[in-house]
Amino acid sequence: MCSRVTKCIVLLFSGRPMIINTQLNQSSAFVAAWVGSTEGEGITDVLFGDAGFQGKLTFTWPSTVAQEPCNQNNGCTGTLFPYGYGMTPF
Repeated sequence: MCSRVTKCIVLLFSGRPMIINTQLNQSSAFVAAWVGSTEGEGITDVLFGDAGFQGKLTFTWPSTVAQEPCNQNNGCTGTLFPYGYGMTPF
């Protein structure tokens, strides 16, 4: 568990949106790394500063299980992250 004194980075490997509200609120930084690739080196490049963070969601990330499935066009409201949320390279 993270605390205010200890900085904590959460690295989530998943193949679908997960309900992450508690973990997101307790972490100093949160990285969602999509499974489906073998590019673990790419993740370490970003974490150690050799590459910049980038990526945008191609789906809407729900905030509760009751919202699933939650897609861009089905009127889902109150989501955790909207379709297209993310970062461009810096």
